[in-house]
Amino acid sequence: MHLAEFQPISAPTAVKIVEAAGQLFLQRGYKAVSINEIIRAAEVTKPTLYYYFSDKEQLFVQMGLRVLAEMGERLQGALQLPDELPLRLVAVAAVLLDDRDNNMRMMRHEMMTHLGPAQRALLGQAFFVQIFRPIVQMMEQALAEGAVTRYPAPALAKMFMGLADSFHEFAHAPAHPDNASHEALFGPCELGPQELVDLFLHGVGRKTSEAV
Repeated sequence: MHLAEFQPISAPTAVKIVEAAGQLFLQRGYKAVSINEIIRAAEVTKPTLYYYFSDKEQLFVQMGLRVLAEMGERLQGALQLPDELPLRLVAVAAVLLDDRDNNMRMMRHEMMTHLGPAQRALLGQAFFVQIFRPIVQMMEQALAEGAVTRYPAPALAKMFMGLADSFHEFAHAPAHPDNASHEALFGPCELGPQELVDLFLHGVGRKTSEAV
């Protein structure tokens, strides 16, 4: 699989339609948005929309490819930093914890709920190429350098991304039904990229050198 296979459509009119559709999908969810609403939001005609896209599913897939490509580009920038592993991990964690990546989480939910198997498979493959595989490669390099040990690179990548998901969910948990804010209920969230990396590399127990 090559990265170019999962790049979103780039024709200006098509991009305009996808951006309009994406805003509606993210605001209201896939099922609630109609083709006519997308046409009005994009300020195009129905024949123009259908010239580029066969149906609403294809529009959603293109939105997903755009989200993944943008996130993948930021991730590549973090991975290419010439720093040691902890600093690279902090940069990668900052990408994974970015508020904009709420879009990806919403997309995964809507994808599993409303898209067919072929469309889910395409977005799953794009996620693998754009997001998961680069983090696996970073872990392979870390293993080769002796910076991490014990687990294979794919397992390390899954652990790191799982921690990022957990941190993100806690930081952006919805307000309580009684309208108390998340911060009022649980206190300020202090779980950021540095804390994620510290937990990933060192766990929550005492370091061996500190043990009695």
